[in-house]
Parts: sequence; structure tokens; C-alpha cells
Amino acid sequence: MLRISADLFSGRPNPVWEVHDEARVRETLRALRREEGLLTEGAPVAGELGFRGFEIELFTDETAQGFDLGSHLYLPVGRGSRGGRAGEIGERLIGLLDQDGTAAAHDDGLPPLESPLSGFLTTELEWTVAQSFEGSPTVGDVSGGEPEELSPRATCQIEVGRYNPGFWNNNATTLRCNNCYNYASNWRTNNFAQPGFGCGNMYRALTCQELTRASLCDGMHRRFDCFPDSEKPRWLVALVVAPNQDYHWYRYHSEGFWGHKPGRTRATDVDNSNRRITNPETADRGRYTHFCGYFYSCKTQQHRIRGARC
Repeated sequence: MLRISADLFSGRPNPVWEVHDEARVRETLRALRREEGLLTEGAPVAGELGFRGFEIELFTDETAQGFDLGSHLYLPVGRGSRGGRAGEIGERLIGLLDQDGTAAAHDDGLPPLESPLSGFLTTELEWTVAQSFEGSPTVGDVSGGEPEELSPRATCQIEVGRYNPGFWNNNATTLRCNNCYNYASNWRTNNFAQPGFGCGNMYRALTCQELTRASLCDGMHRRFDCFPDSEKPRWLVALVVAPNQDYHWYRYHSEGFWGHKPGRTRATDVDNSNRRITNPETADRGRYTHFCGYFYSCKTQQHRIRGARC
């Protein structure tokens, strides 16, 4: 059996499907063996927003040895790819969904995608491959500026922690099982926290309105809606959305820039154009085109957030 994950989301868990037909498993592994130069042992060190690649997991040592492949493989796509055929191999992996693949079902209340999974993945892969040749567009002026909350006009007292990516990156479980919402809240739950899950009223659509409602339900406040000192630490965070696809959070740091953790990849302080994020409104965010606003996290919200799975 093969288990394949499309590594493309930041907030919601990545899509996963399994291939049980032995003939198709071996056919796929032969194709991967022929294109071994396109594979890596794991996800890219520097994560970014959008389609990053495919994780491929083998479940029997016999199969792995028979093709001289490791038990975990990764196929980078887009700008992280190792060759022009990566997109073609990616399409083949998606095609297994329609042939023999079984999408993993999870009863965690996540809103469904608007289109069937295979069609959605194909569209996103094609867009990602095209951007790798054309260059990813930036969103606004990347020069940025000081966030409004930290200007002299702001009256709310907040805390500003130092940038510490090793806290998120140096342990395999922490890296794999915490997402952008965990990072923004500065709270490791190890179960891929989802806005609204902890308060029992999770988001029902991938829109600014629904993600905002669910985050406020968890205990966040909109900017300038101040928390008392009893709710320390109060972090300044920002929310963006890839409409009908996914969401993403950033957190402001004492060094004057913003950090984030795209899904299961490493925490970083740069955007999709590899530029330090001084303003999340104008950073290169790829598909995450809707800026939903600034919020404050707090102690109550940190302790409340939860997720259904890693």
C-alpha cells in the first residue's frame, strides 16, 4: 500500500489518499525509481504558502527494498522542484485518486472543498508549476511598514516575543503536528489546532468572515479591543485566507518582523519571495489573497485551542 499526502495547506490538514492495488503501487514505484533525481528525503527546509509537494509513504519493507527506495519519499513541485518532470509525476500521483485511491476520511468537521479533490489538486498543481516559470506575484508593496497596533495611536498593551523558530522546528512531532494557528497563538497542541474547534463552533467556510467568527469564539479579540493584564501574554497576529481553500496566520516579533509556520513545514520569517515579512498585508502570500485583519491572542485563547488530528 502507498499513502500519498498533498503538501499544500497551512491551516487545515493536508489531503491524504491511499492506493491498495498492488499492480498500481508497483507501477507508481517504478515511475518514481526512474525519476529518483526528482525526489528528496523530506519536505523543503524553507516552507512557503501553497503547493509544496507530495509525501509518499510505503507500508512494507519488502516493497521498499524491492525498488531500492526509502519508506518515506517527497516529490517537491513548483519552485522547489528538482526538474521539469516533477509536475508530470505529480499529476500521475493525483490520477491514482480516480483509479484506485481512497481519500482518507476524517470526522473532524472541516468544511469540504468546493470541487472534487482530484480536480482541485490538479488545478492547484498546474497553477503552481506555471508560477515556478513565471515567478510568483507579490501582493502589494513588499516594503511594508510598522503595524498600526504598534503606532503611537494604539492604546492596547500587548506583549512582543522574540523570534524563536527552533521551538517549532527542532522536534519532529512538533514540526509535523502544529500549524499556523498554533504558531500565531504561541501554543503547541500537537493536534493541528483549528479555529473554533476548542470552543465547539468551528468555522463552516473558508472565508474571512467565518475564520474571524471562529477565532473570536476561541477567545481572540479584534485589534484595539484590549485585553486586561490577566490575559497576558497578548500577541499581535494577522489572518489571511485563500478563498474556499485554506487560511493562514502570522505573529509579530520583537525584532520588528512577522513569523509564521506554513502547515507541517518549518517556522520562518520570510514570504514566498524569500523576503523578510515586515508587513503581512503586503507580503507575497501566493493564493492567500484575502487579508482579514489583525487580532490579539490571549492566555484564555491559547489554552482553549484544539485540533482533531495530527
